[in-house]
Amino acid sequence: MSEGEVLRVLRDCGLTETEAKVYLALIKGRGDAKEISERSKVPYSKIHTVLASLQEKSLITASSERPTIYSAKSVGEGLGEYKIQLQKGIEESFKRAELVLRAMQGEPEKSDIWIIKSGEEILSKAYQMLRMARKGVKLALPVLPEWLSDEILPVLMRLRAQQVEVNMLVTKDASKETIQRLSGLSTVRSRDKMFGGGLIVDDAEVMLFIGGSEGAMGTAIWASHPGLVQLASTYFDFLWAGSEAP
Repeated sequence: MSEGEVLRVLRDCGLTETEAKVYLALIKGRGDAKEISERSKVPYSKIHTVLASLQEKSLITASSERPTIYSAKSVGEGLGEYKIQLQKGIEESFKRAELVLRAMQGEPEKSDIWIIKSGEEILSKAYQMLRMARKGVKLALPVLPEWLSDEILPVLMRLRAQQVEVNMLVTKDASKETIQRLSGLSTVRSRDKMFGGGLIVDDAEVMLFIGGSEGAMGTAIWASHPGLVQLASTYFDFLWAGSEAP
């Protein structure tokens, strides 16, 4: 594939012409602003603005040394994080458009509330929520079987790399080994009992876990209604304040 075709592919992913040129130059090798300007043929007067934009898109990193050295993240990591940003931006744009257009047509506000009864679907929805997390995650787990803690660890590693704050609430029945592993990637507190659990992401959507037996997933309710999300977040904060570090 020619360089022109590669630039066209990057533009299809939402990058501007200059962003695509600078990103491609960094894929080929790290360098300071002057070097990247020369390799990408983007004027030096524009290069810092373009580099800052690529950083915001999570495609590149900048060193703390002087002069600053810029590097492209691994393709999988960089494009993966950028894709999440785009997906979340598209979802938010469509939600805003729906609200505005419904209001213009005189329709009442529509808030999604789903009941999920399959354990596999509950996990799938939870992973989808966590992939979209950009600010903070609140997770309360009344039951923490070994298999679930193993599933959570890779997710927590990615969230920490993205600097997403994760607060996790578990019961004192959880093993010390499991809590120790989780504590390395999140802030963990425990309490004697919890009646149900839940997942809150960015204070924008919530999934409440209800029912289920030891080590199994029961029924869940997912909602994006602001009132329900605020209620769940406030209750989590109440439980969190009354819990303790393990």
